[in-house]
Amino acid sequence: MCRLKKALYGLKQAPRAWYEKIDAYLVAQGFQNSPTESTLYVKHAVDVLLIIVLYVDDMLLTGPNEMHNADFKAELNSAFEMSDLGLLHHYLGIPFKQCDGGIALCETKYIETLLQRFGLENCKPIVTPMETGLHLSIHDVGDYFDVLLYQ
Repeated sequence: MCRLKKALYGLKQAPRAWYEKIDAYLVAQGFQNSPTESTLYVKHAVDVLLIIVLYVDDMLLTGPNEMHNADFKAELNSAFEMSDLGLLHHYLGIPFKQCDGGIALCETKYIETLLQRFGLENCKPIVTPMETGLHLSIHDVGDYFDVLLYQ
């Protein structure tokens, strides 16, 4: 019989053990955990602003000062075995684009999937989502549709 001193990767309790470990580390480094989002950490000091978002064993780190970002990445690398994947390109299946004014989410693939799901892949794009000049009435009877499909 053996007693493990840490959770093994792939076990049911491993993500919880990892979260507790990274949480303790980030709090010790001066980060504050968001009261409404448990995976969001912010370090706001006199001249330092760092924001971290966790998703299981993936981490997004951002801040306005590249030097502070690099210093904290070096600290993380010395405390944990990690790899720096560079600028954000994809996260949780969502593509991102780096722009001059910030970061943009690209939902093109998701929108195309929705259009195919509802049979609208060949529809023409319009500026307004509804017919202009349409008068709606509570007494109008429209086509039957499956409510569950749109929920």
